[in-house]
Amino acid sequence: MNQAHSDNYIAPPGSVLRDARLSAGKSVEQVAEALNLLTTHVEALECNDYSRFNSPMFARGYIRSYARHFGLDEAPLLKDSERICRRDEEQAQQRRPKGSTQAPIQARLSVAALVALIIWGVSYLLFGGEPKPRLDVSLMEERYVPLQELRSRSLLGESLLQVPSTASDAELSPELLSHPASVRLDAVQTVWLELRDADGTVQFRGQLEAGQSQSLDVKGPVQLALAYWPAVRIQYNQQDVALDGLAESNAVRVQIGEL
Repeated sequence: MNQAHSDNYIAPPGSVLRDARLSAGKSVEQVAEALNLLTTHVEALECNDYSRFNSPMFARGYIRSYARHFGLDEAPLLKDSERICRRDEEQAQQRRPKGSTQAPIQARLSVAALVALIIWGVSYLLFGGEPKPRLDVSLMEERYVPLQELRSRSLLGESLLQVPSTASDAELSPELLSHPASVRLDAVQTVWLELRDADGTVQFRGQLEAGQSQSLDVKGPVQLALAYWPAVRIQYNQQDVALDGLAESNAVRVQIGEL
C-alpha cells in the first residue's frame, strides 16, 4: 500500500482509485471510514462524478486523500480530474438553453413588476379609490337645561333638551339626502346621549358608561344629543366627527349627515 505507482495512468482517476482499493482488498465502506467520507462520495470519486460535490475543490481534496491512502501519485490524478471537470462544464453549457443566460434578468424584471403592481394597488386604495362623501355636521338650536344643573343630577342629560313632542318630526336640512349610516359612539367618560335616525325615531337613549361603545346601523342623517360632548368619540360611516370649534357649550344637539 506504500509502494508508489507509475505517474503514467492510462485509466481515468476514478478507475485508478477503484483498482487500488480492490488490489488492497478494501471495501467502499472501509475506505470511507478511513478517509472520513460518505460512501456516496467514495462511489462518486470512483465514477468520476464530481457533480455530487459542492465544488471541484472538494473533489480535488478527496482525490488527493484517496491517492495518498493507497500510495498513489496524486499529481496525474489531479490533472486528469481537472480535465474531466472542464469537459463536464463545457457539455453542461452546450445543453443549457440559449435564453437561460437571460433568466436572472427576466426574474428580476418580474419581481420589479410585481412590486410596482403592489405599490400601485396600495396607492389606489389609500389615495385613488372612490372618494369618501363629505360629512355635514350642523348645530341644532334647542333650549338646554343649564349644564351646571345637569351635572348635579344622577343621570346626566336625562333632561338635557327641552324638546317638544313634535321634535321627532323636525325637518332635515334640504341638502342632506337619506342614506344608510353606521354610527359608532365610544365613551371616554360616563355620558348621557340620545340618537335619532332620519325619520326622528329614537335609536338609542340613555347613559353610556366610560369605556363602553355603541354601534348602530341606521337611516341617516341622524340627530345626536349629548350632555357632555367631549366625553364621546363619534364616528359616522367610518369618518371621525369633530365637534370642537362647532359647539358653543358642552351640551349639544347636532345633525350629522353626508353631502
